[in-house]
Amino acid sequence: MVGTEPADFNCWRDTAGTPGDELAVRAEDLLRLSNLAVSAALDPGRWQVFLDTLSRSVGTRVCTQLIGYDDLTKATPLTFTSGYDPRILQLYDEHYADKNPFAANFANYKVGDVIATHQLCPPETLRKTQFYADLLLPLEDIVGGGGAMLALDGDRMFLLGGNMRSKDRDKYENDWLQLCAQLAPVIRQSLEINRTISGLTFEKWAAEQHLLGTGSAIFVTDTSLQIHYACAGAQKLLASGSLVGCDWDRRLQFRTQEDQGQFSAFVKLQSMGGFDVFRNWHATDDKGRSWMCRSVGLQLADLDKTPFGAFMNKSISAVLLAVRPDTGSETFLAHVQKKLGLSPAEAATVLKLADGRTPAEIAEDRQISVYTVRNQIKAALSKTGSRRQADLVRSIEHLRLQGR
Repeated sequence: MVGTEPADFNCWRDTAGTPGDELAVRAEDLLRLSNLAVSAALDPGRWQVFLDTLSRSVGTRVCTQLIGYDDLTKATPLTFTSGYDPRILQLYDEHYADKNPFAANFANYKVGDVIATHQLCPPETLRKTQFYADLLLPLEDIVGGGGAMLALDGDRMFLLGGNMRSKDRDKYENDWLQLCAQLAPVIRQSLEINRTISGLTFEKWAAEQHLLGTGSAIFVTDTSLQIHYACAGAQKLLASGSLVGCDWDRRLQFRTQEDQGQFSAFVKLQSMGGFDVFRNWHATDDKGRSWMCRSVGLQLADLDKTPFGAFMNKSISAVLLAVRPDTGSETFLAHVQKKLGLSPAEAATVLKLADGRTPAEIAEDRQISVYTVRNQIKAALSKTGSRRQADLVRSIEHLRLQGR
């Protein structure tokens, strides 16, 4: 079942028979495998240890795989294998990923099913394919085995699979399928925990990027404004339509043309590439409430572990948008004055600087000269002990967090 498709399982639908109550492996081995699957819930890297151990569990070598994707969390596609020749895996990725005769029938099964390879593709059909000649025959004719459907719906697909030699089928295949059935529930549970942690990890990373706090509604769009990620708070905001919404093509739309123009202008800038920029502005919802909006430009290749899967190329430019209800502007202005020891004019200028405004834009907004703005920024740098404007902006953002 070499491949990069996913699936799920509940009952054994092999026509050869149904599993009994007996264990496919010793009780202590089943417990060890279950514990390894549980440990992978909090550390996905442990799936490799789980598969390495699983491949040696039924009396003969089984090439094992745990593969899948999740379009809801956009987690990096899950691909763990054990026992396959690396050259065969590379050949699969380069030439056979879309020609997998097993994967063609995944959609015919449901979550909880345990499926033998001969159900997915009859041996007489399989042996006529180039897939068999190039991938399975060189690995000692590994046409036996099967796997378990772990998840299969509109958002995701996960599969536990294994391939064994044709000569081992009669003796070991039923034990392998039974073991898949016994391990499936704990694997599914661990994958659900992986899913939750993936979302939380990205939200933590995003909070560190935009500095508006973990209570912010977070969106990630591409440069055509299509939404590729929305946290739970963002989804609620979309559903309410009070500040933002989306069209049938999932393109983000602010309620007012003015706010949409602010966001679209930033996205256009980001689409030109090479910009490490951000922009803050205040948007208004349908009840007249003010929201702080921050746009941050992203290059997905800059992330150590992208929270996105195949839907986006890592080289693409993207935009992180964070929004949260605004604190009272007059109250916060006074708070900045007091905490940083600034004059009212200096505080007003620094707040606009922290919103991503240039000195020229600040001068126009406040109807003062650009020289006055620069002098106020210089004074604020001196009073706060900041060496650079970036340090001054960071001081403001920390005060925003504390004042939430």
